[in-house]
Order: sequence, then C-alpha cells, then structure tokens
Amino acid sequence: MKLGQKVILLAIAPLILVLCALALFVRHQAVTLAQQQRDTIEQAYLASKESELKHYVALAMQAVAHLYRSGRSDPATLAEARRILSTLSYGTDGYFFVYDLRGVNLVHPRQPELVGRRLWELRTGGEPVVQRLVERARAGGGFHRYAWAKPSSRRSALKLGYVLPMPRWGWVLGTGIYLDDVDAALAGIDARQSRNIEDTMAWIAGLAILGALLVALCGLALNL
Repeated sequence: MKLGQKVILLAIAPLILVLCALALFVRHQAVTLAQQQRDTIEQAYLASKESELKHYVALAMQAVAHLYRSGRSDPATLAEARRILSTLSYGTDGYFFVYDLRGVNLVHPRQPELVGRRLWELRTGGEPVVQRLVERARAGGGFHRYAWAKPSSRRSALKLGYVLPMPRWGWVLGTGIYLDDVDAALAGIDARQSRNIEDTMAWIAGLAILGALLVALCGLALNL
C-alpha cells in the first residue's frame, strides 16, 4: 500500500469510528427518550380513562340513588334498580354490570345470558375476573384490568374496569372501558418514533459516507 493511501486510511478510520460511536450514542438517547415519552403518554391516556370511569359509575349511582337511599331492599325495589341500570349505556361498548358478593351476575345488558349465573370461577386471560372485581369492591372500590368480550366485535379485548360497592344491597356495581383504542394510539406513536430514529441513523450514515469521501478526495488531491 502506498504512503498516500495509508495516510488517507489513517485519516478516514478515526472519522468513521467517531461517527459510529456518535450514532450509537444518539440511538441510545433517542430510544430512551422515546420510551419515556411513550410511558408519559400511556399514563396520561390511562388517567383520562380512569377519570371517565369514575364519572360513569357516579352517574349510575345517581340514577338509582332514590331507591338506594330509601333504605328499602325488597324484591320490587331491587328489580327496579336492576332495570334502571340495565338501560344505561354510553358510547358503542359502554354498559354497567352488577354482581352480588358471591359472584352471581345481576345486570349485564350486553350479555343477558349471564344474568342469574354464578360466575365466581369464570376465568379470562387465566385469572378469576369476577373474584378480582369483588375483591376490589370489598376494599372500597377500585380499578382492575382484565380481558372480556367486546360487544361491537365479539372478540376478547383488554378492558379497564372500575367497581364500587353497594353494601346495603350486597352489590358490586361497575363498568369498564376497552383499551384497544389506547393500544392502537400507542402503536402509532411507536411507529412514528421508530421512523424518526431510523431517519436520524440514515442522516448520520450519510454524513459518515460524505465525510469519508471528502477526506479521500482531499488526500488524493494532495498526492497529485
């Protein structure tokens, strides 16, 4: 190898190494930042959904408040409360459900075949869903994620449920929002972030090639 070629190679090699190190650093930082942004957006989405669910359950409670506060728990009163709750809905897939503390379904307008059945051992996604919902209610109310059939598609989808106890009647009142729209939004964000990272890497690779060519051309010019 001629001396001039060695000089050019020695000039190009450090440049390539520096740019490769820079590319790795930039990629690591970009991936870390993208994950942080995704986590922040996901938390914001879920906080919004949780707020919605609390609002919906509060409205359902208000719809039967006149019966609940009356102190009556006779069959006619309970039947009227179930009727009212079964007529409430929101959006395409929003409805309210009621279980007793033994896991017997009392209200389920989208799957009426479940009404009257004890679903204590029912498992979806490998967990006893109704047991978990009753546990949340016994603890004073709360959220729980679980898989359940989505009425509009009749396919199982991840759902965020929220339940509150109605201790005077021994009921668990709840509702839930399906999270597939959140997953779709996050998937779109992931795709855009991946494209941005790929574009950045392409720019760095282009600069590396351009820099190497410029060094080589300068070296050749000096040897002429």
